[in-house]
This record gives sequence, C-alpha cells and structure tokens, in this order.
Amino acid sequence: MFSNHLKNQNTKMTGNSILLIDDEKVLLEAVSDDLKESGYEVTTAESGEEGLKCFEMHQHDLVIIDLKMENMDGLKVSRKIKELNPETSIMILTGYGSMETAIEALRLDLDDYVLKPVNRDDLFEKIQGCLEKKNNSHPTNPKPTFSQNIKVENAGLTRREKEVVQLAAQGYNDAEISKMLAISAFTVKFHLKRIFKKLGIHKRVELIVSLGK
Repeated sequence: MFSNHLKNQNTKMTGNSILLIDDEKVLLEAVSDDLKESGYEVTTAESGEEGLKCFEMHQHDLVIIDLKMENMDGLKVSRKIKELNPETSIMILTGYGSMETAIEALRLDLDDYVLKPVNRDDLFEKIQGCLEKKNNSHPTNPKPTFSQNIKVENAGLTRREKEVVQLAAQGYNDAEISKMLAISAFTVKFHLKRIFKKLGIHKRVELIVSLGK
C-alpha cells in the first residue's frame, strides 16, 4: 500500500519529475517542499519498496535515493529501477558513503553519488544536471569505466588541486574539505570542476573509486 502522501499526487510526468526515496520523513519533506517551490514535480516515498511501486506507476525522470534504508536499501532499489528503465537518472544521497557502495554505484551507471550534508545550491545544480542529461539524451564522449586508472600525476594539477583530489577521493564532502584546507566551499567546488575536466571524468564517484584506496 502507498502512504497517504502518494495517493493524491499527479500521475502525469512532465520531463522534470523527481522521485525522492528516504526513510527520514523530516528530511524527505524538507527537500520535497524545496524542490516543489522551485518548479519540479515531486513524488515522495518513505521506503525502498514504496519507492519502487511508485516508479513502476510513474517512470520518473530522476530518482534520488537514500543509501541506508531497512529491508531494501538504495542500491537494491537502483538495480530494480535500472531493470525497469535503464535510461532513468538515479542519484544516491547518503551520509554513509564507502568504497564498496561507490564502486557498486559506478557499476550500475548511476548519475551521481552525493555525500550528506550537501549544500542546497550544489544539490540543485546536480539535480538540474541529471535532468538536462536525461531530457537531452544525446550521445556524448564515452565515460570512464571504474576499471580505468586515472593519471593524476600527468594531468597538470596544481598543488592545491592535488590536495583537493586526495581529500575528495577519501570521501570527504565539499564542506569538510573547505574546513580542512581553510578555503571556502565555493573554492572547493571550483577546484573540483577544473580537476574533473583535467582528468576527463564526470562523476565524483569515479574519483573515489580510482584513487580512494
């Protein structure tokens, strides 16, 4: 059975439809309200099972899933959704990241792997990026596979960029890196964009898998 908050939601998807799956009700409602105010069409579910049923009905454009949930965790839900629709964009949002889950996310070709806490603007930028990629769906340059070896030493990174790379590869988020290096979170984000371009990667999870050993 669906929870009451799912029953009366519009079933017509618009190209900007998002399914939020998280068993933390307060966080779920806060993020949902914020996204709705920004013009997105949002559906929420408080468990993996409920989220999967909802996706089967509506085929959302983007699914944002908490990693740690009882019974059916975020990776299990992601696998099921990819079986139903391989083209669906999926973002893992978690406060419990690990090398193993990062590798599995990359194997499943998930679109992003975001560590909590995440800055609101950064999260919305990632969400918009996922939706734009889903809606355009034009062929792009091949993405690196998790087995590729990222050549940091030959990428022409600055000293500061190398420091950011090493911390990001260990799983630290932007806010944590900014405190450790005594720079702003905006500066960390700027460095990461340049780093990704120099290394030829698209996702933070690729950095974690390749270097976070």
